[in-house]
Amino acid sequence: MPGSLRLGKIAGIDIYAHWSWFIILVLLTWSLASSWFAQLFPGWAATIYWIAAFISALLLFVCVLVHELAHALVAQTFGLTVKNITLFIFGGMASIEEDMQRPGVEFRVAIAGPIASFLLAVVAFLLTLPLRGSNASAEAVLDYLAVANLLLGGFNLIPGFPLDGGCILRSIIWKVTGDCKKSTCIASSVGQACAYLFILLGIIEFSMGNFFNGLWTVFIGWFLLNAAQTANTQVELQSALQGISVSQVMNPRPVTVPANISLQKLVEEYFLPLGLRTAPVTQGDYLAGLITLSDIARVEREHWSYTPVGHVMRLPEQVSTATPEQPLQGMLQMMGTQDINQVPVVQDGRFVGLLSRESIIRYLQVR
Repeated sequence: MPGSLRLGKIAGIDIYAHWSWFIILVLLTWSLASSWFAQLFPGWAATIYWIAAFISALLLFVCVLVHELAHALVAQTFGLTVKNITLFIFGGMASIEEDMQRPGVEFRVAIAGPIASFLLAVVAFLLTLPLRGSNASAEAVLDYLAVANLLLGGFNLIPGFPLDGGCILRSIIWKVTGDCKKSTCIASSVGQACAYLFILLGIIEFSMGNFFNGLWTVFIGWFLLNAAQTANTQVELQSALQGISVSQVMNPRPVTVPANISLQKLVEEYFLPLGLRTAPVTQGDYLAGLITLSDIARVEREHWSYTPVGHVMRLPEQVSTATPEQPLQGMLQMMGTQDINQVPVVQDGRFVGLLSRESIIRYLQVR
């Protein structure tokens, strides 16, 4: 997710915090210190309220991370690749690169998160028992974590895609009908209905004077609505690309450039007049590399006239390539995951075409 700060790695999975996470960290700390703890635990010093609130907010996001790690680790046991986990304003998200191939796998991956949250709620509750009535800050923090994890697990079980409950619903419908597309459409429709309900409840809260909660509920509804609509669009896209190979969409005669020309000539005779951002570099029929605007920008302008393309280009082993027979659906997913706009198509080392996002969009428009 753009605008994210890498925090580290757990079980081979990169952990990121999006900039929006810091906003909710501040808001949650303020809300706990000024409202929750102040009402339930009167008599503390002001600094104790703020310290307990900040620790609670941080530990809540640790619990969110555990929730997402549960999804990720179960996914890994089924051979799925988990690219990263990102904490952001609405919680967390585990980025799983492959689609679920079986309803049973999706069910297990989806339910792992809520189970982890409920277990954390039980642990926090049990830890509070020796502290009952002490009015200590530790009791307050643990009480909050027990309630928050219970709500986190329960909220995620709402049967609206793409929440965990929506994924569970989809897996059940998928198992019964054997139709992944139909189950996704039903689950995303339920998700959109839940989203509109959240938006309506938020508007009602807002009109009754509860501005912060109302606005927050509307934002949650808006987020769920967009996520459900996006999931439905992705399924329609996958259906449109079913059975389509790279060779049917690629440009078989793209503009290519030789490796021995200068960057100056490349820019003046190819990139500027033809509006290119990327060009395959060839030697005869073979792919020698790929040159992009960002590669050119790394070279000082005054060096362009005597720097050959071959010294700057990315070599074939540094470039993601495709074969003509590969399914287009998988290539589009890879291009999205790696943020790639063009992929050279190679067969037995020979350059046979160029697959671009533009060519895929044109194909879908024609379809």
